[in-house]
Amino acid sequence: MENYKFLSKGAKTFSVVTSVIFSIAILILVVIGLIGGNFLSISVIGSSVILFFTCIFVGAMQIKVFNDYKSQKKYLCADGIFYICLTILVAIVAMLFVTIQNSNIDIRYFIFVFTLAFAVWKIIISILAFKNKYFNAFAELLIALLWLATGIGVLLTIFNDLESIGQYVLCVSNYLLCLLTIFYILYSYVFKNPDYLITEKAIELFEKEEQERQQRLNRFNNVYVAQNNTSNNDSKSNDVELKLKKLQDLKEKGFINDEEYEKRKKEILDIEF
Repeated sequence: MENYKFLSKGAKTFSVVTSVIFSIAILILVVIGLIGGNFLSISVIGSSVILFFTCIFVGAMQIKVFNDYKSQKKYLCADGIFYICLTILVAIVAMLFVTIQNSNIDIRYFIFVFTLAFAVWKIIISILAFKNKYFNAFAELLIALLWLATGIGVLLTIFNDLESIGQYVLCVSNYLLCLLTIFYILYSYVFKNPDYLITEKAIELFEKEEQERQQRLNRFNNVYVAQNNTSNNDSKSNDVELKLKKLQDLKEKGFINDEEYEKRKKEILDIEF
């Protein structure tokens, strides 16, 4: 069992490529902020956008893994659904905050509530992970704490005298959340083999992939053997022709008579074929 890699090759490739894209986006965002001279504002907005797409990606991955491998751990699917739904809610509220400036109620309070819900949910997940001794339990707890820090950052921006501090807290927690989430996905589903994916369906998919891999290998070997045999046959044919030509030359120059020629010719053909 321990040698089984249950996440499909396509899912692994998608995870790695997406993680690389997000990492590059974070790096570009930091460089633009430093060069542009308005690092804080750019970082708050940019990191929030990247975090949004990262959360959607994580949610989709959780649901896909649960669906593909029929995991018995239903909280895996619930985690994915929760990630997607709550992320969309936070995005909608954030857009309302940008477009509606003169609202009687500061919409950032709602963002704080949603991020707090994120933190509480991830704390529950981390408790379950610690209880079942899963390898990703500590990462779940760190994610929960960073969501809490993000919510506190949003809350601090509401107050004028604490706004700049809140922005710093917000952008730092957003950056760390993005990086930790990327690491979490790569570690959980690419470099590690989650025990909760070991199900009959997972084993069936794994064995199917192994069979397909072996079939591709067999087809390659068959083609290689066929080409090698053809090459050997061509070489053998050329060798026989060369010997017969030399024998014919000996006959024409009078070194051997017709009887000896026919005898030698028969010997060559018998040996080769």
